[in-house]
Amino acid sequence: MNWHETHALVTGGTRGIGLELVTQLLTEGAKVTATGTTDRSLAEARGRLPQVTWLPLNQADVNSRESFMQALPAQGISLVIHNAGVQQMRDWTVPQAEVAFDTSSEMAVNFVGPAELTRLLLPRLVQEKNAQVVFVTSGLALAPKRSSPVYCASKAALRSFAKSLRAQVKQAGWSILIQEALPPLVDTDMTRGRGKGKISAAAAAAQILNGVAKGQAEIDVGATALLRFILRLSPTLGERIMIGR
Repeated sequence: MNWHETHALVTGGTRGIGLELVTQLLTEGAKVTATGTTDRSLAEARGRLPQVTWLPLNQADVNSRESFMQALPAQGISLVIHNAGVQQMRDWTVPQAEVAFDTSSEMAVNFVGPAELTRLLLPRLVQEKNAQVVFVTSGLALAPKRSSPVYCASKAALRSFAKSLRAQVKQAGWSILIQEALPPLVDTDMTRGRGKGKISAAAAAAQILNGVAKGQAEIDVGATALLRFILRLSPTLGERIMIGR
């Protein structure tokens, strides 16, 4: 893969894994367009990495998606990394528990947004010589944890969508590679105060881009490879390990 000939679009690029993806893509020589959700985050990102084209996008909102598409160049983007996502801890046995966002919002950001954005981008991507679409899901798409049921469900849905889309693109004979990256628990703002043994955002991004360059359909990041191995040996054991988290 020639990064110098790559124009990458990274959603959720202002922090966490997204920011590391953007930074490492620039280091490799790629041209980068990235998104953020707030004026403040975009302003900070532009100050930090002015060579990136920063665009606002709330991928859960249909009007924001349409405005975003109008701001994108009509051609040239050959790599899309759907990284943006949200997660919250929520105990459904406590009905009055305070939550940061409702179920519809969490599903809209994590599943509906990337699915619909992909629909809008496909007519442009099919015009490229070799295009790639990467869905950043999670090891939790393989086996869920107790503490974030909606997040786990949304990532499992996105994983399923990626598999179906891969089959459709193949049947259509399009030169678009559909990839999925499955990180474990990553040390980001979203996971602050949760869990142990986290992989750094920099390490996660590096492994994702390595898999992208190799054209891997499924990119197991960090401990996700071990989880997949355990699930092959004993699905019950693998799910038991994960569900208590």
